[in-house]
Amino acid sequence: MDLSIAQLSYAVCVLLLASIVRGLTGFGFSAIIVTGLSLVVAPAQTVMLALFLEIIASVRMLPSTWKNINYKLLAALCVGTAVGTPVGVSLLVLLSPDVIRLIISCTVLIFAVLIWRGFKYTGKRNVGVDCFVGLVSGVCNGAAALGGLPIVTFLLSTEAAVVATRATLIAVFFCTDVYALLVAGGHGIITSQTLVNVACSIPLLLIGVAVGQKLFSVASPAVFKKVAVFLLIGLSCVGLIKSCITFL
Repeated sequence: MDLSIAQLSYAVCVLLLASIVRGLTGFGFSAIIVTGLSLVVAPAQTVMLALFLEIIASVRMLPSTWKNINYKLLAALCVGTAVGTPVGVSLLVLLSPDVIRLIISCTVLIFAVLIWRGFKYTGKRNVGVDCFVGLVSGVCNGAAALGGLPIVTFLLSTEAAVVATRATLIAVFFCTDVYALLVAGGHGIITSQTLVNVACSIPLLLIGVAVGQKLFSVASPAVFKKVAVFLLIGLSCVGLIKSCITFL
């Protein structure tokens, strides 16, 4: 990445913040990374960076969460995501960077506000519903590495326990992001620069995740989820303003 010192410092802060949030809540990493870094890095490269780092973060966190995963829900979400991801990746390839940035910002804002307003799902829970949530997640994941937000919104709208929700999210991210990378590789989106960016980001990722996991073990995740949501709202608003200026 050819960034100025100010832009590089900003990118480091975004990455560290996103990593802490990921370690704490199990979600929010890609949304913060993609929304934040898309202001200084091309959206397609930002999405690929987020996918790689999500996988690394999941590998780091999975050993402590296996016993709390809802495997039935995990399977349904993965099936839906498998169908939706190629559609999302195709959108990433076909649309211009400015359009992707606008879609990213709008998507993050909508889901963040839903979580903030305490959206509650009152319908029936079955495999079909879970698969549909996975489908929506796949489209968002392939196009903008935002697949976690539809799932988070859905799970937080149910009575699922925080520990089980966090554990299932970590497992979902691992499965869906590996799949999204495989699909993206077929479109030639992954470059040598992507791998360099990933290698440079890993130390900050591991430090941030470790800090977030420590916070999760000593404090209420609900408080920090609210912080993450407000950060997402702020970042998405900045993205929307920049997109509007570009189109004007």
